[in-house]
Amino acid sequence: MKTPKHFKRLFEGWPELVCFDLDGTLVDSVPDIAAAMDKSLVAMGASPAGEERVRGWVGYGSAKLVQQAMEWANLPAERIEEGYKLFLKEYFDNLAGSSTLYANVESILKAFKYQKVPVALITNKPSLFIKPLLDHFGISTYFSWMLGGDSLAEKKPSPLPLLHCMEDIEAAPEKCLIVGDSLADYRAAKAAGFKCALVTYGYNHGVDLKELEADVLIDDLAELLM
Repeated sequence: MKTPKHFKRLFEGWPELVCFDLDGTLVDSVPDIAAAMDKSLVAMGASPAGEERVRGWVGYGSAKLVQQAMEWANLPAERIEEGYKLFLKEYFDNLAGSSTLYANVESILKAFKYQKVPVALITNKPSLFIKPLLDHFGISTYFSWMLGGDSLAEKKPSPLPLLHCMEDIEAAPEKCLIVGDSLADYRAAKAAGFKCALVTYGYNHGVDLKELEADVLIDDLAELLM
């Protein structure tokens, strides 16, 4: 396989490491996250928030998601732990009933495997959800690391998870890439010295991704291989 144009420009070849975000980058998981969040809110005596509203809260980890939902519902702060436990249970019980893989996810993972490029999964989602979700879609074996928001002392936008994987294989930061959909991914990339590719279809919380000046901005993961 010839070197894709973006990789030729950024790395003069294939990257030494690629880190993928999960929600909004590889998987559209909001339908199931929203369903779990709404069930939790209703169980606590509040109204459901609805999928579109929850979509704007996803990306900074489950604890932040629950906090935002409970603030929206005017539920007292002292019930946050209760809400968090409810959400974790509801979501774990139905991780992928309505979630879907975005286009060309497996194709790009296969390409990196063929080129022997190590691939990491770095998400702010709690780690207990990661492998079951990836197993559901049959893609867990492509990842050498699967790091959740609770796997290390810090999570994105901290560069720590990216640097952890980079240091494992003694890669050079300027030869590494993160593929994500949000400001948290961009900030983590910049802090780590990684190149950054952002997808336009994910959960960007209203941020104009063009203003971030990412190294690559794509509408489809397949564009990375062109």
